[in-house]
Amino acid sequence: MKTFFLSLCFLPFTCFTSLQAAAPVVSNVSAGQQAGTKMVDIYYDLSASTSSVAISAQVSADGGLTYIIPAVTFSGSIGAGVTPGAGKHIVWNAGADWNGQWAATCRVRVTASDTVIPTAPAGMAYIPAGPFQMGDSFSESADALPLHSVQVSAFFMDANLVSGALWQAVQSWGSSHGYSVGSGSWAGNSHPVQTVSWYECVKWCNARSEMQGLTPVYYTDVAQTIVYRGATNTDIASTMVKWSANGYRLPTEAEWEKAARGGLLGQRYPWGNTIANNQANYSASGDPFESGSPATTPCGYYNGGQTPAGVNMANGYGLYDMAGNVWEWCWDWYGSGYYADPTANSDPRGPASGGSYRVLRGGAWNYAAADLRCARRYYYYTPANSNYVIGFRCSRGL
Repeated sequence: MKTFFLSLCFLPFTCFTSLQAAAPVVSNVSAGQQAGTKMVDIYYDLSASTSSVAISAQVSADGGLTYIIPAVTFSGSIGAGVTPGAGKHIVWNAGADWNGQWAATCRVRVTASDTVIPTAPAGMAYIPAGPFQMGDSFSESADALPLHSVQVSAFFMDANLVSGALWQAVQSWGSSHGYSVGSGSWAGNSHPVQTVSWYECVKWCNARSEMQGLTPVYYTDVAQTIVYRGATNTDIASTMVKWSANGYRLPTEAEWEKAARGGLLGQRYPWGNTIANNQANYSASGDPFESGSPATTPCGYYNGGQTPAGVNMANGYGLYDMAGNVWEWCWDWYGSGYYADPTANSDPRGPASGGSYRVLRGGAWNYAAADLRCARRYYYYTPANSNYVIGFRCSRGL
């Protein structure tokens, strides 16, 4: 008996698109599975008035109604720097991204953009501007409803959680430059820092900014003249935040969820609708660090080099540990009904004030897999609380 692990059938007409009304233009898109393999050839023609453009591709399993197949393993004429011409060729490794699946009505969408994509700072990833569907597509979390479209400006995000080593370096610099930031804790220098409060993380972001010659984001006055450095726990209002600054800050809840989804639409996890114990660190996931307390894994451990060896679990934006390891502080106050606010659709920053809690996202090493969902909102810690399940990563504006 012969077993087929993946079979795709592409419709004769495939989709194409361009981000500009004139040039660049994508045309004559075609796609087909290489016989006897799990590879897909995609061909297209590209015309543009510039010397090179950025090309992206998406794959649909329902004839073009949605483009939610987790297709990220592409090679060939894709990404930045693609020159115009006919017969451009992309190869999609469908076996790596969508193994065991089947669809009779696949389509490919190829997108060209002549927008200049900024180079991300070292250790960070670029998250493009644009709308995404925020919320729970499966109605598994009442406070993550209703689903709504949110426009988010482009930003950078740390590819990894803040490690113990990075925390210590910045904390040490800050302590000699007027900052009062706690020591934190970590299982090893390469493991994520944890046992840090929201207040400490905000001040640490400012210290990291000043340490690198960047403009701090958080202030203790609405005039934004007094940098938040001191020992007092201050509930920074949005008016005290210099959102246009180039320094480090906590991601907003909307930024975090868009980044976690990695460009996918309506999926539970950063790579699709299911999760396995070799993809993330959660309760009883079986990694070699399970016996620790805390049982964190090193930042970026699931990069293909883990033991036993596995696939690289970066999401579509190149981010690691967006599911599991430690919960991540976000900027926003928690509001159970905030998703129903019709005005919260463009760079939302949460309620103007909170009851008691700031939002946490992403799940942790001792939580169930269901808590690692992209739409899961967690809020049981006040900004003054710290715990060995809580860490963070930074964002930066462009």
